[in-house]
Amino acid sequence: MNREWLAFVPVGLALFMVLLDVSVLNVALPRIAEDFHAKMSDLQWVLNAYTLTMVVLLVLAGRIGDMIRRDRYFLFGMGVFATGSFLCAQAWCIGSLIVFRAIQAVGGAILSGNTLAIATELFPPGKRGTVMGVNAVLVASSLALGPVIGGWITTHLGWHWVFYINVPVGIVSIILGTILLPPLGAKEKVPMDLTGTILLAIGLGSLTLGIIKGQDWGWDNQKTLSCFAVSLPYLTAFAIRELSYNYPILDLSLFRIRNFTVCVTALFITFFGISSSLFVIPYYLQGLKGLSAEDAGYWMLAIPFVNTFVAPLAGKLSDRINPKYMMCIGPLFFAWGMFNMTKISIGMGYWDFFFKLIPMGIGMGLITSPAFNVSMSSVPPAKAGMANGTIRSINTLAQAMGVAVGGVLVTQNMKRYLPGYENFVPDPGTMKVLIAISKFNPLPLIGMVEGFVDSIHYVFSVMMYLPLISSLIVFLFLRGGEHLKKAKNAGGGI
Repeated sequence: MNREWLAFVPVGLALFMVLLDVSVLNVALPRIAEDFHAKMSDLQWVLNAYTLTMVVLLVLAGRIGDMIRRDRYFLFGMGVFATGSFLCAQAWCIGSLIVFRAIQAVGGAILSGNTLAIATELFPPGKRGTVMGVNAVLVASSLALGPVIGGWITTHLGWHWVFYINVPVGIVSIILGTILLPPLGAKEKVPMDLTGTILLAIGLGSLTLGIIKGQDWGWDNQKTLSCFAVSLPYLTAFAIRELSYNYPILDLSLFRIRNFTVCVTALFITFFGISSSLFVIPYYLQGLKGLSAEDAGYWMLAIPFVNTFVAPLAGKLSDRINPKYMMCIGPLFFAWGMFNMTKISIGMGYWDFFFKLIPMGIGMGLITSPAFNVSMSSVPPAKAGMANGTIRSINTLAQAMGVAVGGVLVTQNMKRYLPGYENFVPDPGTMKVLIAISKFNPLPLIGMVEGFVDSIHYVFSVMMYLPLISSLIVFLFLRGGEHLKKAKNAGGGI
């Protein structure tokens, strides 16, 4: 194995762990609620504290990585994440768990906001495609495998081990990083833009809070509207600040780089679609089919399984053939997979469902790894961390928006079956109870179950058009030949 690949081992391990922590915790929430006698709103903040902190800090974390030794910064982030995980496992009440989740997310932002930048430094232009493919596999696998791993750990070891498991993995990653990572010196030594950081934190934080809480509060609720109203002037002030300041935390001129902007847009739409899909599917598997969270995870293995083969190959090919081809075809496969989901029924078997998901896994692999590769190769090396943090922040925001829009589509469609239906989506456990009761044939409950099935179909029938828009944007605007020429000039082409 090459030195570059050995050096990327602890980085990939850290990224997988950070991303896995987002999905793995969902399964443990009922046990946490039982131990701490927590309300649903408290449990939501266990998740929201992590998401909000990540979104607010990702751009800053990436920018700092451009200013200091990135290898040491990575080790520091891993230490913070492992410490935060240990504290979460030691939490004595729901409030302390929420605070420790935010600490954990600080480390997560440092790690997630620098992994693409580290890969960019370790691998020269023209040889980054495969590692970007591996990165895409880690992202997809963490989302799909979270329920399986979380379900097993919670069932056999207890919810504390969802956090404890991060500690030895973190220690191993720190040891390997110390041994294998070469010195990654600072690319730019400039003053920190504290004003821009504060403006971005308030603007993005308010926007994200409004998105993730809008479903609970109501989209026309004063609190939701206030979040959006606060975010707009702060984000506007941030943009003005960055355009006029000599040392911006986010150099908006990055978005003048055509390939970077096209790839960021394509990734945003992709992650939006992924999150809306992965939000709805558990309601089908756990609620309508009555599976446990762990079993539901096994039903979704088609996505990471296929992606494991497709993404590295697509990434490698993106340095050898025009990446526009794969980035145009990938969304078409993803849309095909979403169309397949409009045909699911309660009585569907495992393998039928497995094969219906395969196009989604292919589509994710074909678009994400080339997009990561092209976007990071198109920016100046001195701004790799800034670009990395921006990509991760936008993707995290897209995931939050996907969940919110998926919830809106479900509740709006339910009103066709139950006039006056409120703006909430019952948890899969409640849906499971409704399914059991409906077997005794009370007509309103039968209508509700049919409504949920149709609403899931409706979400996919609406969202399947987004990948088509992504494909069109790539086709019209991506300069794949420009990336390919750069890769070949660097010696990575055939």
